[in-house]
Amino acid sequence: MKKTATVIAAGLLLAACTATQNTAENSPAAQSTQNPAWDKQYGGADKAYDSRLLALREQIAPRFEVLTFKDPQTGKEMQYNLYTPKNLEPGRKYPLVMFIADASTAGKGVKAPLMQGYGGIIWATDEAQAKHPAFVLVPSYTETAVNDQWQTTDEVGMTLRLVRSLMAEKPIDPDRVYTTGQSMGGMISFYLNSIEPNLFAASMFVGSQWDINVLKPLAQAKFIYTVSAGDPKASAGMAQVGEMLQQNKVAYAETEFSAKLPQSEQDAKVRQMLAQGRRINFIRFTPNTVIPANTTHKGAEHMYSFDYAYLIEPARDWLMQQKRGK
Repeated sequence: MKKTATVIAAGLLLAACTATQNTAENSPAAQSTQNPAWDKQYGGADKAYDSRLLALREQIAPRFEVLTFKDPQTGKEMQYNLYTPKNLEPGRKYPLVMFIADASTAGKGVKAPLMQGYGGIIWATDEAQAKHPAFVLVPSYTETAVNDQWQTTDEVGMTLRLVRSLMAEKPIDPDRVYTTGQSMGGMISFYLNSIEPNLFAASMFVGSQWDINVLKPLAQAKFIYTVSAGDPKASAGMAQVGEMLQQNKVAYAETEFSAKLPQSEQDAKVRQMLAQGRRINFIRFTPNTVIPANTTHKGAEHMYSFDYAYLIEPARDWLMQQKRGK
């Protein structure tokens, strides 16, 4: 599987993950305008509308330490961001949650995955850490690390070895290691689950898909899978996983709602779904509800679904409550 993605395929994937539309604070339904407040050097879709995000990333990103992992297998180096919980208690083990960003951040520096949206920083806020003190790992990638032919670069294997290295070096609870990612990051998380089905206690896959032929281990896993129903690739991937689960007689819960609903209503719908107590849960945003007004870019359903997924607090809480083997 460790084949380097071809230039053409990687280019296509990167193009699919580089939208520059705008939306509105806490509800991406605002007018789409060009705004210099959004610095394109970090990748991601233009979210200059979101004053909360702009403030939060400036507050939270500096809390992460920038470190370098030297891979003993390849000799290559990977830069990553690591948040360490405050006031570590001697003898206590802490969860580790890894967030992997989309391909629009690849090659844009170690800070880009933290700055592109909520996916990395949301786990390190004061509120999140008060409920679930945890290490937060956000790796960076020098190039697009996967493609639509299910190929991976060396950096994907390095990611796995980085996780294992941190588990050996830090006071991390091996039964509470989680992975989540959007687009490219979700694809990597799918892949890692397929080759290491016993590593992660639970996962969150956002706006992504992977080769259904290798995903049978997911039938035994715990995860939340979130997509926009208007995102053709990700929603098709969800449908395939659903069919696979049905064939294996594995029950799962699902819900669909408009991303334009107030956050409290979105949270309530997800809580209702999670109350069913299933190991596997699907969340779909109704088509045309994640897209900002006046935006016609074909990738908008994909790119603008990410932050909606990570703003659902009950989904984040559910992830952090899961334990391996229980």
